[in-house]
Amino acid sequence: MAKVLVVDDNASMRTAVRRTLIKVGHEVWDVPGGEEALPLLDIVPFDLVITDVYMAAVDGMELLTRIQQRGRPIPVMVISGGGHASADDVLDLASRCGAAATLDKPFTPRQLREAVGRALEGSAAPPAPATSLTDRPRGRPDRTP
Repeated sequence: MAKVLVVDDNASMRTAVRRTLIKVGHEVWDVPGGEEALPLLDIVPFDLVITDVYMAAVDGMELLTRIQQRGRPIPVMVISGGGHASADDVLDLASRCGAAATLDKPFTPRQLREAVGRALEGSAAPPAPATSLTDRPRGRPDRTP
């Protein structure tokens, strides 16, 4: 199965995601923030990164951008329960910025497994890079209601 990195400053959320994904056979690492995630990306060939948006230092949107700038594209799934902006707005922005999937918090284990499946399936054929946010497709077909 896939090697997955979970990045979230909420330890309970990291544990829940890790347990859910291990049960279906994935190898899972987890760290509390983007700052800790970046060095791991140089060491471990992850198949998927799942990141929260609102975190200290390197937040999820910055992590998404930095991953996209790397030589080896890794699909990123962005999760959020909202914060400074609504979860819908934040996840829509993440989708337009190239997130492979997005998911509102709280979510069920089934919703998580389905979103991870979509993100991993989509990584088989990387999308053509857009030149700006306005060139990216609108809407969020990968979101679980």
